[in-house]
Amino acid sequence: MARPSLLLPALLVVVVGGVCAAPASACADDPMLERFQQWMGRHGRLYGSTGEKRRRLEVYRRNVELVEQFNSMGNGGYKLADTKFADLTNEEFRAKVLGFGPHGRTGHTTAPSTTTSLVDSGMAEDYSDLPKSVDWREKGAVAPVKNQGDCGSCWAFSAVAAMEGINQIKNGKLVSLSEQELVDCDTEAVGCAGGYMSWAFEFVMKNRGLTTERNYPYQGMNGNCQTPKLNQSAVSISGYQNVTASSEPDLLRAVAAQPVSVAVDAGSFVWQLYGGGVFTGPCTAELNHGVTVVGYGETQGDADGDGGGTPGQKYWIVKNSWGPEWGEAGYIRMQREAAGGVADGLCGIALLPSYPLM
Repeated sequence: MARPSLLLPALLVVVVGGVCAAPASACADDPMLERFQQWMGRHGRLYGSTGEKRRRLEVYRRNVELVEQFNSMGNGGYKLADTKFADLTNEEFRAKVLGFGPHGRTGHTTAPSTTTSLVDSGMAEDYSDLPKSVDWREKGAVAPVKNQGDCGSCWAFSAVAAMEGINQIKNGKLVSLSEQELVDCDTEAVGCAGGYMSWAFEFVMKNRGLTTERNYPYQGMNGNCQTPKLNQSAVSISGYQNVTASSEPDLLRAVAAQPVSVAVDAGSFVWQLYGGGVFTGPCTAELNHGVTVVGYGETQGDADGDGGGTPGQKYWIVKNSWGPEWGEAGYIRMQREAAGGVADGLCGIALLPSYPLM
């Protein structure tokens, strides 16, 4: 399948200008204004002034033009849409939702680790025993999609989803765990300014567990650690494992056993405006966002209604933390075994996978 042209990021430039300066009656006839107001209603968006609304309308207009241009080109078998981030420039979007690695240090390809990789187990060579598809949502091991809001806490959401998954697999009960406890209390990370999933796992190990979302609810901002709740753990882990770096086959084996935390490059406009289908890029391996792989599969083709385009296209099922209003009900399907044999996986997905042990 053809990959989107790497020249497409040039479309990213969002020009804030040309705000409707005509009389109000003329502005009311603007079809984009009507669409924008409907979009505002869907997403509950309110602005503090008429000037700010006009500015956001122009950002929205440019993003819609970009969406329509991209979709008309038929690139990659996935579609863009006027998502919940359609009133943001790409720079604003990146500042709002990315948080892998401490602030100012994104793009790292290493993270603290005290564990070994799958290759040490002697199992890394044979994958013929693995099922053709796995979806941990169908097995009850994935909590509903959550929303990190205006906080770079993706690292906490990624780690929590992996821990929720292994707990359900081992104990038969899906318990929604607290990202806010990690944001407030994990001193290795810097809360909304970023962190690593491995640091979250290490915090839970040292604290002998993590409390529930209900007991320590998410606030979407840095807060003081509620120390009494550190002793009210609901789920504990014994350690964590790093998957062999740059090995999609080893990642496949890991995901066949449980949900796995990964980091990706999610900073481009195609992530910002992703509307559905199997995502094929463009993106880099500069890691800036933590997500969780909760399965994998292959498309059956558009005739089967899976939005996959070409039948037999392999993909990862990736749980995001931008709410259910983004992507495919909060998920993105990312191309697996991308054309050209990208060792790091699409968007660097195979660079730093890890999963908790129980």
